[in-house]
Amino acid sequence: MDPTSQGARHGVHRHGVRPFCGSCTDETIAWAAPDTTTFNGFGTRFYGAADPCPRCGSVVKGLYLCLLWIPVWPMGRFRIITLSRSLTGSRARYVGRRFPVRTDNPYGFDKKSAALLAQAEAEIEEAEKSRPEPPPSQLADHPELRGHRYQEAEAYWESGCTDEALPIYEEVLAAHEAVLPADDTATLQLRQRVAEAYLAVGLPVKALALLKQTTAHLVRVLGPYHPDTRRALDDLTNASSQLGLSDEQSEALAKELTALDRTVGPDHPTALRTACALGETQTSAIWALDLLQEALDRSERVLGTDHPDTRHVRRRLIEACETAEFRGEPDEVRAAVLTREHVHGPDAPETLKAMRRLAQLYASSRRRRGEAVDLLQDALERCERALSPDDPLTADVRRQLDELS
Repeated sequence: MDPTSQGARHGVHRHGVRPFCGSCTDETIAWAAPDTTTFNGFGTRFYGAADPCPRCGSVVKGLYLCLLWIPVWPMGRFRIITLSRSLTGSRARYVGRRFPVRTDNPYGFDKKSAALLAQAEAEIEEAEKSRPEPPPSQLADHPELRGHRYQEAEAYWESGCTDEALPIYEEVLAAHEAVLPADDTATLQLRQRVAEAYLAVGLPVKALALLKQTTAHLVRVLGPYHPDTRRALDDLTNASSQLGLSDEQSEALAKELTALDRTVGPDHPTALRTACALGETQTSAIWALDLLQEALDRSERVLGTDHPDTRHVRRRLIEACETAEFRGEPDEVRAAVLTREHVHGPDAPETLKAMRRLAQLYASSRRRRGEAVDLLQDALERCERALSPDDPLTADVRRQLDELS
């Protein structure tokens, strides 16, 4: 696939946004341009519209803190594309990239934070040098996949006719996914292009669901610093910016999932991706676990337990369990225990550790000490059966039970 920087770029396409071109991407850093709001002249606002880019349609604006509509404090320079503006002009939403503050401190952090960030990035980049090469794409065995239909879609895309390109890209992607693995680099590049087309025609919800999965695959296969991964992360920021805050994203994904259930059915790959994305946006750990568990069950049945997309949902579900256990709310930890029983099995160490954590929370409440004892007795029986009487986890559970008895 040709880099995003090549070909004509027209920025806003109807109600959507095309990617920033290569040169605009290279001179800036990924940064969600904040929604600007002024009330009676107080708030934040962008000023200026310098250096318009003929390829992606972005312009350079300065963000200022305003008092009585007078800009008094500069807050950074952005290359932005305007998504929407209120009738009064007091509020607007943008997709943006920020110009670095300095070469050695692009984010403008304080000295200590900048040094820690630079050290962390240096360590990651050094680790990336020893990262094994990704498996070669199987595309060479299927040259027909990049035949005339793919070339037709590329021609439409490069000429800015995204409405015509999108359905052909979707057709070609389906052909790729029928014969190539879902995490083959050629498949991932095409998924990313389809997501960019969704953004360009004003379908950020579809783009968000696809990009959450695609970006995770790219990070795992190519690493976080690969150009394809970086562009996917930028596109993910773009989609998130168009949809707004987390609760707004969740509401939009829920509506999209309802529509997909009605049109293509809950087992369609697009519906599975959307269900997973909806689970990821939930602030309630219990809701997140329920949604992701259902998505995993469907994905295992439709795609198979070892399919890359299924493994992605499983990883997100396990992360949701870890989040619930970290937050330490008994009801959420109990939900995590039940989820781990389903995912790992009732006697798996992950499940037993979660049971021990829940027992600790119960033990801290006088009213629930009896529940803690029952839970630890159950956990001890499982530990002795599945591990051994001398296993450190078994010994720890036994010690906790003795302290409560």
